[in-house]
Amino acid sequence: MSLTDYYALSPLLILLATSLLILIFDSFSKHVTVLTLAGIAIALYAAAICPVSTSSLLTPWLTFDALSRFFALFFLSVGFATVLLSIPFLERFQPSRGEYLFLLTSSLFGLLLISYSNDFLTFFLGLETLSIALYVLCGYMKKWAISNEASVKYFLLGSISTSFLLFGIALLYGATGSTSFDSLAHPQNQMLFLSGIGLITLSVLFKAAIVPLHIWAPDVYAGAPTPITGFMAVATKAGAFVILIRLFLQMYRQVDPIWNEMISLFAYATLIYANFLAIRQTQLRRFFAYSGISHAGFLLIPLAAATPDSASAMLFYLVVYTAATLGSFGILAVIDSKMEGVTFQDLKGLFHRSPLLASIFTLFLLTLGGVPPTVGFFAKFYLFKVAFSAGNVGLVIVGLLTTILSAYYYLRIAQVMFDKSSENQEVSHSLPSAAVYTFSSFMILLITCYPAPFLALFTAVCE
Repeated sequence: MSLTDYYALSPLLILLATSLLILIFDSFSKHVTVLTLAGIAIALYAAAICPVSTSSLLTPWLTFDALSRFFALFFLSVGFATVLLSIPFLERFQPSRGEYLFLLTSSLFGLLLISYSNDFLTFFLGLETLSIALYVLCGYMKKWAISNEASVKYFLLGSISTSFLLFGIALLYGATGSTSFDSLAHPQNQMLFLSGIGLITLSVLFKAAIVPLHIWAPDVYAGAPTPITGFMAVATKAGAFVILIRLFLQMYRQVDPIWNEMISLFAYATLIYANFLAIRQTQLRRFFAYSGISHAGFLLIPLAAATPDSASAMLFYLVVYTAATLGSFGILAVIDSKMEGVTFQDLKGLFHRSPLLASIFTLFLLTLGGVPPTVGFFAKFYLFKVAFSAGNVGLVIVGLLTTILSAYYYLRIAQVMFDKSSENQEVSHSLPSAAVYTFSSFMILLITCYPAPFLALFTAVCE
C-alpha cells in the first residue's frame, strides 16, 4: 500500500484513533468532549480532501467514489452535531462522558465503513459496529427503566435482523460465488439469488424502521437519551438507505419486478400506518419515532420507481429531513430535563417564553410536514415526480394524502407552542444546541432559496 492509500483511508483511521484516545484521556482529563469534536472535525476535513485509492488490496472491499465521499461527509457532520447536542444532556444528567463518547464515535466508524463498503463482508462489519454501539447507548442511563427496556428490545430484535442478513449473504454467495457487490449483476442461480436479496432487503428495512419491521422503533426512541434518539432518527436511517442506493440504484437497478412491487407495498403500509399513529403521540421522542418511520416511507417511493433520478431524489430528501430533524432535536435538547423527555405539555406557551426558539422550531416542523414554501415541499414534490414518471400513480396519491395528514400533526405542535400557559418557566440556553439549530435553520433557508445547486450536486454524486 502506498501513502495515497493511507490518505484514502484517513477518515476511518482518524475516527478509530479518536475512539481509542477518548478512553485514554477520560482517565485524567475533563476535556474529552473537545477531543471528540476535534477528532470528528479532522476526519471531516480528511473525508473532504482525501484522494481515491486504486490499490488492489482495498478496492475489492472498499469503494472511494463520489457517493461514498458524500455519505462520509454526511455521517461525520451528523456525528459532530450529535456530540454538540450531547453536551447539555451530559451536563444535566451527569453520566460518564468517556464511554458515551467512545460508543458514539464507534457507531460513527461503523457508518463510515458502511458508506465505503464494496462487499457484503465490510458492510456487515460496519453495520454490526454501528448496531452494537447503539444497543449500549440506548440503555446508557442505567437508572432509567425505559432505557433498559429500549436497549434489551433493540438488542433482541436487532439480533434477529442480523441473522436474516447473514443468511441472505450466504444465499447470495451460493448464487454468485462471491460476496462482492459487483457480483450481483451475474447470478448463477436465480432462486438462491432472489431469496438472498429478499432476506438482505428485510434486514436493511428493519434498520430503516419500515412497517411492519418498525416494531422496535417507538419504544427504543422513547427510551434512549434524546441526543441518541436524534442520531438514530437521522444516521441509522441514512445508513440503511445508503446500502439500498448502492445495491439497487447503482449496482443492480432492475433486480426483479417482484422486488419493486414488494418495496411499493412496504411504502404503502409505512406511509399509512406511521402517519395515523403519529397523531396520537404526546411524548416528543416517541412522536419523532413515528415521524421518522413516515419519512422512511417517503424515501421508499423513488426506490420502488428505480429510475435514473431516484438516487438524487433520495439524497435531496435525506439532506432536508436531516437538517429539520437535527434542528428539532437541538430545540428539544434545550427543553429536555427529565427521564420521560419532552412532552406537548412542556411546549405549551413556548412562544411567550422564547419567541425565537418557537419560531425556529415552527420552521423545522413546517419543513418536515412539506408545507410550502419550505424546501420540504420541494423535496416531496421531487419524490412524487420520480414516482409519477415511473407510472407509480398509486404511491403518488397515497403520498399526497399522507402529506396532508402529516401537516396536521406538525401544525398541531406549532399551535401548542403558541398557546398561552400559566407557567412562566424560563427556557435555559445552551450554546452547543444553539449552534446546531441555528446552522440547521440556515441550511433549510439556503436550500429553500437556492435549490438548483444542491440538486445539481446530488445528481453529480449519483452518476
